[in-house]
Amino acid sequence: MKRIIAYILLILAAFMLQNNFFAAIKWIDCTPNLLLIITFMFGLIRGKLDGMLIGFASGLLTDFFFGARIGYYALIYMAIGYGNGIIGGLFYMESSLPVVLLGLMSDFIFNIYVFLTGFLLKGASGFGYYLKKIILPEMVYTLLLVLILYKPVKALSEWLEKTEKKKAKKFV
Repeated sequence: MKRIIAYILLILAAFMLQNNFFAAIKWIDCTPNLLLIITFMFGLIRGKLDGMLIGFASGLLTDFFFGARIGYYALIYMAIGYGNGIIGGLFYMESSLPVVLLGLMSDFIFNIYVFLTGFLLKGASGFGYYLKKIILPEMVYTLLLVLILYKPVKALSEWLEKTEKKKAKKFV
């Protein structure tokens, strides 16, 4: 139960920061995708299921507020959480370099998905402009925020796991 409440609070906090605080202080004409960052981090740290659940909830929240169709963002966030959950199960992520690279890859995949399904299918073909104005600046933000947020998110995950184990011991 604590985990679910923590996830809901984390998703809401990231959504509010992303769409209020960071939107108000645009440095390079874009905002960081905090929902994507926590989705990929929890997929990486906690596994496929948690990555998918956080991704689905984050995507659905984005769909409700900004999407033209329900499920558009939920699908890609969920896929990114699941993919990083698979990768997280294969590797031990103590160094921040693989985490940063996976964060950048997740952000790139997300933006390619948005470009292909949101712009290219509608006839827009300015990939160079989209790359220069949206993808690369957002990847810079992602790089910085992954470096800042990885250790606190990992500590939160470990704390939640420790409290769940304590509760399980009391129950048995």
